[in-house]
Order: sequence, then C-alpha cells, then structure tokens
Amino acid sequence: MNCPNCSAPMDRLAMDGTYGQDIELDLCFACHLIWLDKRESIQLSARGTLDLFKVLQEHRDDPRHALKNRMVCPRCRRRLSLNRDIGKGGRFSYYACPERHGRLTPFSEFLKEKQFVRTLSPAEQARVRAEVKTVQCSSCGAPVDLANGFQCGHCGSPITVLDADAVAKTLHELEAADQQQSVDPAVAEARARALSALEFMRTDREDPFRGGLRISGPSRGGELSIDLLTRSIASIFGGI
Repeated sequence: MNCPNCSAPMDRLAMDGTYGQDIELDLCFACHLIWLDKRESIQLSARGTLDLFKVLQEHRDDPRHALKNRMVCPRCRRRLSLNRDIGKGGRFSYYACPERHGRLTPFSEFLKEKQFVRTLSPAEQARVRAEVKTVQCSSCGAPVDLANGFQCGHCGSPITVLDADAVAKTLHELEAADQQQSVDPAVAEARARALSALEFMRTDREDPFRGGLRISGPSRGGELSIDLLTRSIASIFGGI
C-alpha cells in the first residue's frame, strides 16, 4: 500500500492485539500516519502499545512531511474526508474513506484516541516558549508559532506531550500480564527503566520535563523545529 499523503510505500507491521490476536498496522513514518482497514481492530494490547511506542521512537528523527489538503483512499481512490470524534480522552480526528474501506490517522491523533497524550500545563508552556519559538504540529506537521499560542493554526490541534500516568498504567498492565510467563530479561529491564523515568518525571509537577524531555531537535532556518510529542516518547522509551 502507498501512503495517501506522499505516495511512498507504507510499512506493514503486525502487533499484539486484545484477545491474543495480532493486528496489522500500515504506517508511513515520513508522514506520521497509520492506515487501518475496515476489518482491522484498533484495540492494541498493552504489549502492542509498548511495541508501537518503540517503533515511533526509532523513527522520531525521520524527515516529516506536512499533510496535503487532498488525500485519497488507497483502495478506491475517492477523497478522504476529515472526521472529528470524541472519546474518553477527549477530541481526536482522522481521515475516513466515504466507501468505508478504512481510515487514515496521524500518530498523535491515534495516541489521543487511546488516551496517551495530554496538553501542556501553563508552567510547561512557559518553559517551552522560553527555549524555542516554533514547534512542529504533531497532527499535520505544520509549523506552530508559540507566540500565537499552543494550538496549530492549520488543523486546530493543541500541542501535546506523552501522558506519564497513562504510559505507567500500560506498563503496569503489561507487567501484570507477564507475571506467570517467562519474560525476556532485556524487555523486563527496559520496562523497569521506563517506569523509573516516569516516576521521576511525575514527582515534579512544576516541571515534569526535568526528568526526561530535552527540548532539542534538528535546526530549521537557524531555529529549533521539534515535535514535542515524539520528543517526549523518545525521552521515556529511548532505552527500549
């Protein structure tokens, strides 16, 4: 399958799903997009979620393509329409095929749907604004001038980071599921490091970034241009 945004071949990855069934995700790392067929479940297990974080972390520095205004379904070639929905974690969006062949979802919107991200607190906003002037929207890839606020002017998405509490819950679920099974020592050690980093970050409510997130990234026009969401994923899962 080719990416509806950049037309390059997408990567198909099998990940652990609920009820012991694997699910297949088609991903374009250059565009930060996931394609889900109508028959594919979007219910990742705790292990599948951990694997997805690992994959996103490995591709965090890939060149990022902004989303086009017009994208078509890879199955029927009809134009994808932007849909907005609301779940337990708040609002999220995706691009749906009118013939219901599937949907195209930005990485950040997928994590919003799964309740793994949060908006920045006022203290965090002040910290980021003091160090960088522009960040990259996690949803569409457009530049966001922080002088005008922490919301993308192109797609309307707020600037978000990984929610440490939500990630810790998933890691604990994975640990509980593995209690009666043999666990790869390397995986267990990586999980312990991630939990340790999360606990340290959560002890400092005034500046949760102190324990992990480093505001640094590739230069664009002499200024930093980073995606805070992928940077926060790397801060926690960089050792996995």
